[in-house]
This record gives sequence, C-alpha cells and structure tokens, in this order.
Amino acid sequence: MTPWLEIDAGADGGQVNLVRPGSAAPPGRDGMTLPLLAGLSSIQRPLSIPGIAAAPVSNMDATLDNAGGQLTRLWGQCPPVRRAVRVATQAGVLFDGIAVGLQLGGEVRMSLEAGADRPLSDNVPLRTSAVWGGWRDVKVLPWVWGHATLTPIQYSDDQRVFLLADHPVQGVDEVKGEDVATDAWAFYNGVDSTGRAVAFVELAMPLAEGERLAVRLRGRMHPDTGRLLQTPAEILHDVLANLARAPVQWADLDDYRTETAHIVLGGLLADNGISIRAAVDGLLQSCGGAWAAAMPGVAITWPPLPDDAAPALRVDKLTAQGLQASTTAAGLHTAVRVLYDYDHAAQRYRRAIQLQAPEAVKDFGLLELEWPAPWLRTPRQAEELGQRVLGWLARPRWRVTWQHSFADVATGGWVDIAHPLSPITGRHRLVSAELDLSAAGLACAVEAPVGPVPEIETTTLSTAFDPVIQPGVTVEVANGEIIFTARDEQGRPLAGAKITLDGGASRIADSAGRASFPVQRGRHVLLIEAQGYPASEVEVVV
Repeated sequence: MTPWLEIDAGADGGQVNLVRPGSAAPPGRDGMTLPLLAGLSSIQRPLSIPGIAAAPVSNMDATLDNAGGQLTRLWGQCPPVRRAVRVATQAGVLFDGIAVGLQLGGEVRMSLEAGADRPLSDNVPLRTSAVWGGWRDVKVLPWVWGHATLTPIQYSDDQRVFLLADHPVQGVDEVKGEDVATDAWAFYNGVDSTGRAVAFVELAMPLAEGERLAVRLRGRMHPDTGRLLQTPAEILHDVLANLARAPVQWADLDDYRTETAHIVLGGLLADNGISIRAAVDGLLQSCGGAWAAAMPGVAITWPPLPDDAAPALRVDKLTAQGLQASTTAAGLHTAVRVLYDYDHAAQRYRRAIQLQAPEAVKDFGLLELEWPAPWLRTPRQAEELGQRVLGWLARPRWRVTWQHSFADVATGGWVDIAHPLSPITGRHRLVSAELDLSAAGLACAVEAPVGPVPEIETTTLSTAFDPVIQPGVTVEVANGEIIFTARDEQGRPLAGAKITLDGGASRIADSAGRASFPVQRGRHVLLIEAQGYPASEVEVVV
C-alpha cells in the first residue's frame, strides 16, 4: 500500500500528484504527476482535552526531492500554502488537510495540518468596527450564543444606536445604564453600513459621556427554525462551520449532540487575537469535552461516557508490541473550583462552586485546581462538571502506550485493553493514534485513572461573586480637609459607601464616592463598607 501526495494548486494550477520514484501515476487522478516524493512522517493525531491535556491539531510533514530545482520553479512564485493536501492510497484517503509551511532547498519540507480548509492555528476571523470607518477606538464585533450579557459597541454618532452582535440575534431581555434597568430602548436586526446583517439596540435618549451600558440578550439562531443555539454541539458546529468556515457538517456532531443535549451554554467570542483552536478549547472546557478536528464526530464528552456497543480495537499480547505505562504526580488534584456564569459587560465571573474529594485529600493533601467555565450558566451543571472533572483528576492516572500492527483507528476511537503488562484494563478512548506510514503501524496511547471513583462533596456554592473594592483610593486636599474617593474594581465611584477613618469617625460618601475628614498628615487606615460589596480595609498615606 504505497501512499502519494495530492496538492490542489489553486483555481488555475490544477492538481499536483507527488509519488515515489518508480511508482505509477495514481489511478483516476487528474493533474500533473511528479516522482519527487521522498518521504512522509508519521501522522500526529492527538486528542485535545482542554483543562487536562490541551493539544495541537493533527499534523504531519512531507519530504520532497528538489535536487534539480523542479519544485522551486513550480512553486517559487506561487507556493501552495493554505492549499488542500491529501495523503492517499488505493484504499482511500489517510490524511486530509492543508499546507501550512514550506521550506525550499535540495529537499522540500512541507508542513501539513489536518481537518479543515483553513488552519485552526489562524486567529478567530472576527470583524472590527474599523470596517465602518472613522472610529477612534477599534472594537472587535462579537459573535454571541445562548444567553449572554455584554457591552454594546457605539454605532451612531449621537450615541443612540449600538451594535450588539455581528449577526442577527433572537432577542434582547434587558438593557441597563450604570447598573439601572431601563425600558427606553428598542431592539432590531438590520444591516450595517457594509451591508452585513447585524443586531442593534437603539436608546430613546443619547448615552451620556462615560455612562456604562450593559445588554442581556439571546444570541445566534438556527437558520431554519430560529431556535436559539445554546448546546455544546450546536455552538461548536456554528463556530467551526460558519465562523471558521471549516468543512464540518451538522450531522458530523450527531453523537456529541446526543451526549450533551442537556447542557445549556451562553457566551461570546470577541477576541480576534486568539486562535480558532484556542476558542474551541475554551468552549469545550466549559462543558468537559475533548476534540480533534480530524476525528470522526469531532468532539466527545470527557471523561468519556461508557459505550459497550461501539466497535473497539483489542489490545493484548498478540496485537500490542512494546507496551509501557507511566504515571506522574503532576496533574493530580483533590479539589476543584469551577468558575462560571461569566458577565462580559462587567468582565468577571458571577458565580463559582468548590468541590473536594475528602479521601483523596487525606492521601495526597489539598491540591486545588481552578477550572474556568465561562460558557456555563447554571449551578446544577457547574456542580455536575466539577464532579466529573474531579472524579478523573483526584486519582492517579496511567498513560499506556504501545505499537499496534497496521490498523487505522482514529484518535478518540475505543480500545479494549486485556494485556498483562497494563495497569489499566477494559474499554478506553485513544488519546493519540499516530499513524506511521513507512512501518505500516499505529502508535497508540490511552490515559485513565485507577481505583474507585472517590466520593466528592460540594464545599462552597457561591450564588454570585462579590465585587472587589480596589486597594487604591484617591486622596485630595481642599479647604483644610482630606477628601477620599472610593471606587470599585471597575473604577466606578462607590456612592453611599460608609467610610470609617482609623476605627473612629465615619462618613457617608456622596454620589461621586467622596468623603472628607479633618486629619493630620501621615498613614491612615480606611474601612470601606458599601451595599453589595465585602468590607475592605485600605491603607493610605496623606
């Protein structure tokens, strides 16, 4: 089974087929055939498990003979970067991806990335307000899913019309100015000055200079039914297929959609400085998932849900060579704090839940982990996520590796381990399935904890994070008195706060957060107490 390389050279260039010297032209293939294929690396196919073992996308390298300069002449002026590439045999396609790098010399080294029409290392392709022209502060135009709260982006000069999202949305539930709800607004889906379909909110009165606006809305909809997209599989498909333009079909995620249909997410993407892969990692970490762009089904629940009916590769003394197992103290955690319900307008998490495995704490000590889940919304689902994650992380884990005779099982596929040298047995998901084309073999790896699942208890459930009062306080001198101005973590004045100086005199801050005292120069301690905030002591020098 001799592989060859197929490269789409663009609309005008046709296809280039690269075969090994002495090999016949690939049957039924169009385009130019060149006998310059010198070698193919193994195909790296790791599973990305965000929060546990995030990994790059599947990739491989091809080495081509360029001693006569033929490929320099062919590609020197038009390198095939970002072109579709396939590694194929007469039995079918083994690798389907895109060229992401090229190094020319006596040999050509071509780097390939699998699973998408564009590299998933590309930044998230979000537009900015620069497309409208004339704006001093360029803002990224967000995509929004489920229920989310955000700060809209000014659209009109008179500060009445604001963009909510760079697409139509299902609706708006609440508009607040300076944390006070208002009814003087109207929401509508329309088009911006570039002709793009977007969502707007229009205020009855212009927003005052410096006034904060926060909008709670319902985001992207299914194009046919208008139903809100809010489950992990729905959002993942929309991110990959419609935002990143990857060749992912709705039906590809059917299994994952079934696994996660009960999970409700809400959030947005508003950072075009992160990669598509990082964006997907953040989404799946919020619900406990794993994924690989080239994996059938794209994503799975992690820790994996049992599936005794699925086909599985048997791993025993006859089929597995060189089996080894390793474990490490790194990555062991006995307590987890799930941060969830992220408020994009306030730029902070609103809630958290702390879970602990008491018996594991006795065995290994208190090893805490903070688990960001910004897309998750409800306490029940945050607790369920924490229980799943901690049930996996609070036990020692073995990573078992072996070489398997040629069997092209994809990453994420099932294996049944019944090998006397393996400390883990039974059915597990492959976290890596590296295909070695030259040796016609598969380098496999699974990772799983051992021992019974520990009992897990919820130790702290926060219904909302208290805002934090900044340790810095503005100090001014006027009319023989010292004026202190207290602000919260967003820089907003704490109107009505009670400010106590050195444990003695107290004052109530005015609407600008200011309170004055007749004090001497030197070091003083202020106790600041404001409704909705924890009390905070601040040391100042006058």
